[in-house]
Amino acid sequence: MKIGARVIKTGIAVAITMFLCGVLGLEPAFFGAVSAVINMQPSIFLTIRAARDQIMVHILGIAAGFFFGYFMGVNPFSAGLIVILLIPIYKKLKLQSGITMGIVAALFVLSSSTEEFLVHALARSGVIFIGLGSAMIVNVLLWPPRYNERIKEKLRQSNEASVLYFCRAVQEYVGQSGSELNIDPEQRTRVKKLNKETRQLLELLSRERRVVAENSEPREWLSLAEKLADYNESIVKKGDRIFDLLPARVERRVKAGLPPISDEFNAILEILEKGCTIVIRVNGKIRSVILEGGTAIPEKISEEYWESLTKAIEQWQPRLTGSHYLHGLLEVAVTANEIKWATRQAKILLYESVESAED
Repeated sequence: MKIGARVIKTGIAVAITMFLCGVLGLEPAFFGAVSAVINMQPSIFLTIRAARDQIMVHILGIAAGFFFGYFMGVNPFSAGLIVILLIPIYKKLKLQSGITMGIVAALFVLSSSTEEFLVHALARSGVIFIGLGSAMIVNVLLWPPRYNERIKEKLRQSNEASVLYFCRAVQEYVGQSGSELNIDPEQRTRVKKLNKETRQLLELLSRERRVVAENSEPREWLSLAEKLADYNESIVKKGDRIFDLLPARVERRVKAGLPPISDEFNAILEILEKGCTIVIRVNGKIRSVILEGGTAIPEKISEEYWESLTKAIEQWQPRLTGSHYLHGLLEVAVTANEIKWATRQAKILLYESVESAED
């Protein structure tokens, strides 16, 4: 069983809340502890945002508790009326996440002793804000979340998985000569989950920078990291498009009696497969520069590869006519276009990464 920093910080915030409530003689302290637990968030930004929302929620709830308790007394009718009025107000102010705590706070204050109502209600309000303040201070001062290393590792995993997924799609297209499809839906699920987790971490880091001035990585690095995440997500979509070609190609070949692949078309397939070698090589350089702080030589965008593919298609064209040729040509065009995008964008990102590292 692993106990993380957030769990420890939550325990510390609860202990501080209970201690302060005991020192100040505020009861019941457990309600302050509940407030501390709810307001302990996974990032400083979320802590501040949650504290802002919770402050508004509690102020409204406490004010309602004061008003109804002072003017209408503590009774079932006033308690029910508070709930009926507060819920629409919270929804109108887009504070849905704090509705429960707001209602509880209002009822908590309302249930104060009828004797010396204001004194007891103020004391209970103090308990709520002590818990909220303890959570915020502990989260900011003790082991504030650091996302840089986690993001780098997640970016590495998602880039490697995305490139592998894309090249797997190309290889499946290139190697498809029989009647069997070899598509792994679990691989697609894994790579998209990695990309989603990477995006979430980047958003957390971006929001953290708004409230934490110091950061070990410059703003330019965050921009490159976001571009790499964009590339990862896009190349997976490119792979999906290639995978989508496979069922129709298998069906067409089966209907034609699974004819052997001609030498001319094999030459085209080999060129397409070499395109993935470029994608893998350039992405390796990108990871080295962005994630490891290494150096790399940018690669020029060359038309030589595409000229060789055009020549191969021209040599293949005279062998076939009709729909069979047109279907094959369209599939080659789609696959080649996705490879072209993957290589060009990777080289552009590599160039920007090297330029940023040299500045």
